[in-house]
Amino acid sequence: MTFVAPWFLALIALIPLGLIARAWWRGRRGRAGVPHPDVEVLAAAAPRLRLRRHLPLALAVLAFAGMAVALARPEVERDQPREQATIMLVMDVSGSMAAEDVEPYRLRAAQDAALRFADEAPRNYQIGLVSFSGAASLLLPPTTDRAAFERAIESLVPDGATAVGDAVSTALDAIRDSDAPSRDGKFESARILLLSDGSSTTGIPVSTAIDQAKEMGVPVFTVALGTEEGVLDNGQRVPPDGPALSGLAEATGGDFYETRDAESLGAVYERLGSFIGTERVPTEVTGWPAGLAAILLVMAGVAAWRLSPRLP
Repeated sequence: MTFVAPWFLALIALIPLGLIARAWWRGRRGRAGVPHPDVEVLAAAAPRLRLRRHLPLALAVLAFAGMAVALARPEVERDQPREQATIMLVMDVSGSMAAEDVEPYRLRAAQDAALRFADEAPRNYQIGLVSFSGAASLLLPPTTDRAAFERAIESLVPDGATAVGDAVSTALDAIRDSDAPSRDGKFESARILLLSDGSSTTGIPVSTAIDQAKEMGVPVFTVALGTEEGVLDNGQRVPPDGPALSGLAEATGGDFYETRDAESLGAVYERLGSFIGTERVPTEVTGWPAGLAAILLVMAGVAAWRLSPRLP
């Protein structure tokens, strides 16, 4: 929780000072009383102090504290839907994506999940597509045309090596060409979703792409697809390289996911869509402490009226 005007919280410090002053004043009035010859009779006649007699004061103190918090205008961060966003989907189409450890095979499962993701994303979100194997290709610049995205996805065919660094760099270039940065030069509404099953084997170093992403303020969310038992038709084992993809996501401020089947891949894309489709914004919640303070003040008044001494 943060506060728009935190200096008003200093008013809370007046509470103990006020209680000390009240106790001093009551003690002074007590010493100024008229002497009575029979102290025992006076003690018996005086009303006994009970804990409930302090209730009006306690409620008033809490009400004052609540008003101080309300004047400080507290804020909490809440998730709200983004009005606009640019999402670059980066798909690995290297030869290892032909492995059939994920039904019907890795690339087809990724294509189906990507199509569902695009279909469920808000229509005003721009979605682009980069494919990569030994090199990266921008198949579709960021656009709201879902039919064009579907055609681009269906054109993917597994073949070649894995150039992760080139893929991220190409996606960043597409974001830079389609979006305008904020005042600090960051592309705050842009995200990259990269799905792969291996580490980079060619192209520019991944560290170079990481530096570019950090400079632009674009997090890269990575998904490792496949199992340790993944094998190509020629018998070559193609296990996914989770640590490499995890390092890419962590370095750029994104998240890393591992999936072993088509169903879990769809769930990952659903979670990613939910996260990317929202942004955390500060929301003022002044009404809550102000309302609570008003209720406590009314309760203090009622308590004072009910518990005050009455003449017979």
